Amino acid sequence: MSRRLLPATLLLLGSCVGAAADHEGLGDTAYEQGEYPTALQEYRAAARGKDDAQTLAKLGAAALKVADFREAADAYLRLAQADRTRVSEAARGLELVARGATRAELGPALQAAVEGLRRLAPERVNPRNTMALMRNGNLEPPEVVGIGPLALAAAGDAAGVDQMLMAYGGALQSTTACADAADVYLTVLRRSRDAGLRGRAIEGLGTCGAQLGEEALLVGHADIAAQWFTRVIRVDSSSLRGRRAYVGLGDARLAQGDLLGATIAYETARRGGTRDSISDAAAERLERLGARVPGGDSTP
Repeated sequence: MSRRLLPATLLLLGSCVGAAADHEGLGDTAYEQGEYPTALQEYRAAARGKDDAQTLAKLGAAALKVADFREAADAYLRLAQADRTRVSEAARGLELVARGATRAELGPALQAAVEGLRRLAPERVNPRNTMALMRNGNLEPPEVVGIGPLALAAAGDAAGVDQMLMAYGGALQSTTACADAADVYLTVLRRSRDAGLRGRAIEGLGTCGAQLGEEALLVGHADIAAQWFTRVIRVDSSSLRGRRAYVGLGDARLAQGDLLGATIAYETARRGGTRDSISDAAAERLERLGARVPGGDSTP
């Protein structure tokens, strides 16, 4: 290369490097011109590898403009970490992210925004956002238990309340709070006429009620066990769960010394369906009591 060309070449390279390095300035220009995707790319490049609060604020704003709510949430969280004096600004950004993600039904972005708000400014968490998270199944059971009452308060219509109650009951059941879950399921059954919700509530109550009844029997609380099995039977007497509850009720009555009550419960379980493990268990208990089981099977 000619020595006369070298300075010109270095000057040209230097200007290109300088232009490429000024990503924030290029982002500002694109943002002012309404070219938000370009602005986002430039701010993203400018923020890469460093936590400059001003750049992160711009990155969050540009991401909001193009509805990249997950990146916007990440940017505002980084902003709060980079400059603690701008936590309020970051929280406001996360509120906008949560609002947009709720409208767009983008669960992961909404979850990131709500979790960020709960860390930075819990008082600014919108119950409607937590309700959306519960409805979309984006929360772990312990989180649902913690925020369930807030979501219930935000559900303005009866159907919304019923849906939130089911989510709340399921979360309680998953965290082994079966007694509380059973009360919630009973509330749903009293309130709702929706067949799908009622079916889920019956299933949840059947599972929890049977578990609680068996646990009560194990520790010698026959009266409590009978109450739980009776709760199940009242809402679901003919399914496998209901017939199993009749066997449990028979065991509870037997522990109470009520031989007639035990016999009736076992006989109901035995006659409730075709021959299966439940009818066999009931027939076995009846034979122990000395009751005659016709033909040795479970047919009426």
